[in-house]
Amino acid sequence: MSRSLMEKEISKRLKRFQEKLIAHGVDGAIIVQKTDLYYFSGTDQDAHLWVPASGQPFLMVRKSMDRAMKDAVIETIVPLNSFSQIPEYIKGQGGKDTGTIGLEMDVLPVNRYLAYQRLFPEKEMIDVSLLIRETRMIKSAYEISCITRAALMADNTYEKVPEFLKEAETEIDLTYRVEAFYRSQGHPGIIPTRGFNNEALYGQIASGKGAATPSNSGGPTGGKGLGPFFSQGASLERIGRNEPILVDYAASSDGYIADLTRIFSLGKLKETFIHAHEVALTIQDVLSREAVPGVKAERLYDLALEIVKEAGLTAGFMGYPDPVPFVGHGVGLELDELPVIGRGSDTILSEGMVIALEPKFVFPDEGVVGIENMFVIIKNGTKRLTRFPDAIMIC
Repeated sequence: MSRSLMEKEISKRLKRFQEKLIAHGVDGAIIVQKTDLYYFSGTDQDAHLWVPASGQPFLMVRKSMDRAMKDAVIETIVPLNSFSQIPEYIKGQGGKDTGTIGLEMDVLPVNRYLAYQRLFPEKEMIDVSLLIRETRMIKSAYEISCITRAALMADNTYEKVPEFLKEAETEIDLTYRVEAFYRSQGHPGIIPTRGFNNEALYGQIASGKGAATPSNSGGPTGGKGLGPFFSQGASLERIGRNEPILVDYAASSDGYIADLTRIFSLGKLKETFIHAHEVALTIQDVLSREAVPGVKAERLYDLALEIVKEAGLTAGFMGYPDPVPFVGHGVGLELDELPVIGRGSDTILSEGMVIALEPKFVFPDEGVVGIENMFVIIKNGTKRLTRFPDAIMIC
């Protein structure tokens, strides 16, 4: 995207956010988390972005000033040599003496929060993380184009998985082949998440009963992993025949993510797995039809539970022994964006939301089957972005 178009893009984002600040009585917000910084300024440098409820934002940069000047599309960019300069800059930029300051309290370290309190002893600190996430929840045409490119990257990579499986002996063997191909396509090698202590690289690759191993993963599946220091995902275990191989590896293009899950197998799977996978496809089809503007997100989750109950597969749906209370989630610059398609989610679906639907079944000590695809909500329904075939692929 050209610089002028990016300026217009970010200007629209800032305007929507400022409208939310005004509606909630917040005088201005300090943005420091890298993903939010990039979203609102065009750079991920070590910086503080001040967004007043009205007026022009400005960027205070610690490192690198050179990169920020090149990348950011904020008109006013100043060097920040010390935190003590922040109040001076804010007061000196023509804005009023703010009474409330918004912070990203869902991700901000406590010591940083306390530092801001010392800098602004008379100010009230307000959590604006939800306002930021709600602003990011509705994607622009540009963002959807980036996610669409990421979806194509995922499709192209999954086409290579059967070839990689023929050469791979262990789960780790398979991961480095998939990861190398992703990197060759421009994948940055990380998948940002917002959740605390929820690190993610590419995703999860696991096979057989190892894929059904419980873990600290925020999603429905875990994997044995390499040890207690990172207890999820691929292990050094050999990939066996006639067992489901879970490949849940997200793509990334221009910072935007596409989440995709498929099941592969070296030989035919038993009927239990095949039936559960078909139920997962039914859930996906029903939810993708029902995910229209105006529908409450929780309604889709309830529909999934109804289908699962009728199929007699409640145990193990979305995890075992600790199922997660959702069947889908928003995706964008982070993997775990709004809306949550889950229990208690009162978000009303709107045009421009991008979601991953991921109905999955975990069979303890046996394996995992399921599906995950990307959809954008359009005027009269959804448009699917990931195109790789849904069926279990026998290699």
